[in-house]
Amino acid sequence: MKDGARVLGVDDASFSFEDNKTFLTGVVYRGTEFIEDIKTIPIKVDGENATEKLVELHDKCNNPEQIKALLVDGISFAGFNIIDLEKASEELGKPVIAVTKNRPDREDFRDTMERTGNYDEKFEELEEPTEVDLKDGKAFIQFSGCKEEEAKDFVEASVMHGQVPEPVRVADLIGSGTRPLRELIDSGFD
Repeated sequence: MKDGARVLGVDDASFSFEDNKTFLTGVVYRGTEFIEDIKTIPIKVDGENATEKLVELHDKCNNPEQIKALLVDGISFAGFNIIDLEKASEELGKPVIAVTKNRPDREDFRDTMERTGNYDEKFEELEEPTEVDLKDGKAFIQFSGCKEEEAKDFVEASVMHGQVPEPVRVADLIGSGTRPLRELIDSGFD
């Protein structure tokens, strides 16, 4: 990956399962040096629109054609609203890479998908997560739109410290801070 390449990191915001919607936060980083853009978009909790919303979020960004890859926090947003990595990559014409700190438990994930009614046979076609060695540990990735080495390069180049790419880490921080704000708004600022 070229130094200073633009990468969009995406994570969902805080929510409870009583909520119908939450939102995705997208953070465009140029390398690991600075943030160029932050966007949000609503998404259904346990819905079936994660792929569509991911593409819409990308397209809302300033200069989306300059974004070289998307790094997302896992393949599931807003509960079990599952991203189709291949479809998102094809629609965007660029790599989409799901990153997690822990190896996903496929059996548990499948059971939960079936229990929530979001099971899709495409899940069975997903490759086993690929392990990425980082200076502070390991990450696990699933990807589409690029070769394994390129996916690893995007992740390695985006991690400053720890096991999470900086654009995803910042998107998570922004999303995590929304629950107290939502509660304050819902209370009428009392």
